[in-house]
Amino acid sequence: MNSVYIGIGAAAVLWIVFNSYRKQKNRNKVVRIVERNCTGCRRCVKRCNRRVLEAVKEEADMRVVVKHPEQCTACGDCLRICRFGALELVERTGRL
Repeated sequence: MNSVYIGIGAAAVLWIVFNSYRKQKNRNKVVRIVERNCTGCRRCVKRCNRRVLEAVKEEADMRVVVKHPEQCTACGDCLRICRFGALELVERTGRL
């Protein structure tokens, strides 16, 4: 029974350490739109909890833009939901 508790505790510690490392690693990253791949489906806009992305209508097309890059935490939720490879994480510039 003790080995079960040790296993659960070890898994919890590893999960906490991994998530902390991921946040540190992505601190200087921000999402960027790859416009040639974007179809304007807005799945990423709906998925983004920070409201970083926004859909705008340009002539006859619907496009997604990064409206509030300073709010981006580089969590990757929008990257995982995009079927077309229209998003990527890039290094944050000093202009923000």
